[in-house]
Amino acid sequence: MPGASSEGRNVMTRWQFMAAGLAIVATALVPTKGRADDVMLSGAVVSSSGEKMGGVTISAKPEGGTITTSVFTDESGAYYFPPMPAAQYRVWAQALSYETAKSSVDLATTRRQDFLLKPMQDFVRQLPGDVLLGALPGDTPEDFRMKTQVRKNCTGCHSASYPLQHKFDEAGWNAILDLMKHVNVLGNYLGPDHKGTPNIEFHQKELAAYLARARGPGESSMKIKLGPRPSGEAARAVFREYDFPKEDGADTSSNDGSDWSLGTPSELNGMVGVHDAQADFDGNLWITYSLPSHDTTIARIDAKTGAVKKFRLDDVRGFAAGSHGMTRDENGTLWFNTRSNVGRMHGGLGKIDPRSEQINVYVPPETMSGTAGTLDVDLKGHVWVTAPDGALRFDVAKETFTEFKSITYKNQHGTATVYGIAVDREGNGWWALMSQDLIDYSDIATGKTSELKLPPEPGIMENLTPEQRKMYETFVAPDFNAPFAWAQGPRRLGADKNGDFVWIGNSFGGTLARIDIRTKEVTLVPLPNPEALQPYQVQIDSEHNVWTNLWSTDRIAKYDPSTSQWTLFDLPTRGTETRYISLLERDGKLQVILPYYRTRKVAVMTVRSEQELEALKIRAGGQ
Repeated sequence: MPGASSEGRNVMTRWQFMAAGLAIVATALVPTKGRADDVMLSGAVVSSSGEKMGGVTISAKPEGGTITTSVFTDESGAYYFPPMPAAQYRVWAQALSYETAKSSVDLATTRRQDFLLKPMQDFVRQLPGDVLLGALPGDTPEDFRMKTQVRKNCTGCHSASYPLQHKFDEAGWNAILDLMKHVNVLGNYLGPDHKGTPNIEFHQKELAAYLARARGPGESSMKIKLGPRPSGEAARAVFREYDFPKEDGADTSSNDGSDWSLGTPSELNGMVGVHDAQADFDGNLWITYSLPSHDTTIARIDAKTGAVKKFRLDDVRGFAAGSHGMTRDENGTLWFNTRSNVGRMHGGLGKIDPRSEQINVYVPPETMSGTAGTLDVDLKGHVWVTAPDGALRFDVAKETFTEFKSITYKNQHGTATVYGIAVDREGNGWWALMSQDLIDYSDIATGKTSELKLPPEPGIMENLTPEQRKMYETFVAPDFNAPFAWAQGPRRLGADKNGDFVWIGNSFGGTLARIDIRTKEVTLVPLPNPEALQPYQVQIDSEHNVWTNLWSTDRIAKYDPSTSQWTLFDLPTRGTETRYISLLERDGKLQVILPYYRTRKVAVMTVRSEQELEALKIRAGGQ
């Protein structure tokens, strides 16, 4: 369908906005500042049997501070923190199936802290989502069908680690399914008279029995396999995790995911909401906030101090306007969508200069669709943002929108929901219609849209029963997180701005889809464990490496297309549910930015070279 162009309006029709009257809420949470005489903390970890333990996560947080630094032990069990201010720190060591070891260290007087880890008797609560999902039985055709239903219907909004850390009998699991089939993608309970989610309704009796065998009062049918701990490049990673304050300064939950033994945190403690995150060219972190709030549309975290500054755009009924997606253009300007979290209004496109903090909001005309929740830029002066039924291209210089409609919007299987978007190096937009495994793309020369279909997940259709096949003939997905059993679930995507490929995170298929922008050929690249690792957003660095956040577990992955090799990096927090990943490459250094949706943090990962780590070892020996 030809793209339609119209003047954008630098006003907010329902959110009255003026830059001079912008309500800004600043909250300073400042840990001890660094000094020239920063010191190093190092040590070693052994098990109670005397084993030198590599790949152990070591975390340190200053008393009263908001920044947690984490490193990993090397193959000899030794660890080395980057230089930190001489202050009082809480320090703890963690490894799967071992009890958390804790200590308090005053770096003004102590530079070394060793740990001894003891085995944990019941460590299921400690496990991340991929381990628990992978442990579910699936060897028989019946179990395989139920495991598929869990993967496709019980991990769309939360990690498998949240429900599976608990035990329930068959009646208990049935009660949970009774509730969840009436809860929508926004987490709202729609009442008992609401038509239940078809997948759960159809499979409920079998699912309850299956889950009770796996996580019930009797002997478990699960086969838990712990993979190797981080080593090599993954063990050289350093994480800095920044706390984001709760609404109105409320206390942080006693379980923010830092201590794995407490399990995956609940969403009912006011911790959720941090959605996308970008770093500006000064290294400071910016986040969108996707849940109803009175004080936050977007916010900035000072990367050096952890101080938080909140920016509020007015919505209705005293709420702040909401946001969801964010991107950064070639000039360092940040772009985000604006929407109402308490009503259904015409979504806009926000722009903020990180240095001047000036905000402008552009709203598409009523003749076009409003904005939705994902953005990208083409590095040629255009910002692309999803719409409910396609995509919008914003000309920054002219302040005009051009609309591209999806080929498919509504059909016999429901609404083809648009989720992610990316722009290739030719300036064409690609967007995912997640609920129906469709990928649409523009031709900016003609203003037309084309569409392609992703192949189904192998082995699923062949295993369907006749009853399932009949059910799926008239199946209508209630939303994009309750799909067909064979769905790939293309969620968010990224484009190689220096290459000819668009990469898509297929969150239900456990694959990346690589699309050649010239030939339109689709190649599926499976994750190391497609049944348990679920990609979400995709970003490509300057070396063509493909990065993705594995949102239903606490890991991220890097794929090197030149060698077809994967590297998995463990996150220091349990229950992160990262829904975005972004990159900052400056002065030859790569930073990976990760917002933790469930645990209200933003993490920055860097990887030390072997030479940098060796220099730290020498420095530690001389302290």
